[in-house]
Amino acid sequence: MRKYYPVAALLILLAAIALSASIVTTNANALPTFTLAQKGIGPCVTCHGMAATHDNPKHAAVYPTCSNCHLSGIATPPTPAACAKCHGGPSAILASANHAAQGCGTTPGCHGVPVPTPITTAVSLKVAPTSIKFKKTVKATGIASPAADLAGVKVVLKAEIKVGSAWKAAKAGTATVSAIGAYTWTYKPAKKGTYRMTASIVATADYKGSKSPPRPFKVK
Repeated sequence: MRKYYPVAALLILLAAIALSASIVTTNANALPTFTLAQKGIGPCVTCHGMAATHDNPKHAAVYPTCSNCHLSGIATPPTPAACAKCHGGPSAILASANHAAQGCGTTPGCHGVPVPTPITTAVSLKVAPTSIKFKKTVKATGIASPAADLAGVKVVLKAEIKVGSAWKAAKAGTATVSAIGAYTWTYKPAKKGTYRMTASIVATADYKGSKSPPRPFKVK
């Protein structure tokens, strides 16, 4: 039967919680984990619990030697690799009933599953007419590609007016990309002046953002 060292256990707990903030704030997609690390206590312990992990009878033979699990010292939580060396490796662990039920082996980015590469996008913009009378409207049209992936996505349109040497926000709106990638937006300027407009697609986990060159027009 293993001996219980309350002071040592407390030190391990405090050291683990005091881990570098970089471990906590690192993008989950970059962590070589089976489950997300939270509060610096290590990926496996996140779900299994620190006390339950340390007090598991099956661990009694290895815990007297902390380095068997804490490969980089007790201030650093055991990595999945440390657990995997005794538990059959990542494939065996993720295939176990409890892990499979939780989707541990199918969550992209944080359980060893590759993160899909975001799709590269492009958006064009045409503003017509390029010169209008006050109280008239201009029409913004363009194509967002690839259409098959962006159909239904919102294109963000921004109109700016030139004030002195600076550009000031005048109006913003959105237009929905059609099944063939086209979009349309109309704008009625509130005052005379020199304007420009841009169209953009906001980046998401599925696709990269893109932005058109600014298109100028005037209101007389």
